[in-house]
Amino acid sequence: MAKRSGRIFFLDEMRALALIGMIIYHAAYDLYAIFGLDFDFFSPGWDTLQLAVCCTFIVIAGISSRLTKNALKHGLVVFGAGMLMTIGTYFFMPSQVIWFGVLHFLGASMIIYYLIRKSINKAPALIGAMFSLAAFLCLYGISSGTILFGNVMVPQNLYFSKFLAVIGLPGPGFRSSDYFPLIPWFFLYLTGCFAGKWFKERKIPDFMMKKHSDFLCAIGSNTLVIYIVHQPIIYGLLYAFFWVIEKGSTV
Repeated sequence: MAKRSGRIFFLDEMRALALIGMIIYHAAYDLYAIFGLDFDFFSPGWDTLQLAVCCTFIVIAGISSRLTKNALKHGLVVFGAGMLMTIGTYFFMPSQVIWFGVLHFLGASMIIYYLIRKSINKAPALIGAMFSLAAFLCLYGISSGTILFGNVMVPQNLYFSKFLAVIGLPGPGFRSSDYFPLIPWFFLYLTGCFAGKWFKERKIPDFMMKKHSDFLCAIGSNTLVIYIVHQPIIYGLLYAFFWVIEKGSTV
């Protein structure tokens, strides 16, 4: 029986599975958008994979923020990593520049949580989680101009500045190859923060405390580093693969 005060390996393993799914998705994206491979990338299957990966990462990040005493430090580190992604893509892949991607969002969310953590910690966890999840679902799609499951159009005069893209109101001409605005995604992050109360108090099933895979736990405990380096590695491997194929066809 695992000790109830120990590490929650379930979070590491789920984070690792999400990361593996993200690597698969990004490899497919690179094949389609950069290397011009002709396949149906914008299909329901790939969209579902992307959404599942993103939601898993964000909810777990919210839970983890409730478990750590260094949410501010982690937020600054993650946001800084996001800025490195912006600088890297701006200079080396300008057609795929990332202005406010998932790392920017997660870093900003951790910092905001740190500032309002006392209020969140005092709120009823179940009510807070339900309200936050409902807000996320209702506001999902705001960056595309609709809310309430596409039934309500957002006034277009609200989308007047590129700088408002951070909160989910991207102005004309804004483009980011990875884009996670605070609205609606911060509400999903908050869902994890509220759920984190049960994880912090260990009011969770025993299987979540047990380690089921050393491999997944190793990945799940180093997700930031892997996230930063995986795209250059994927791009390099694919570039080398197609270079070999091209050279081989000319021999």
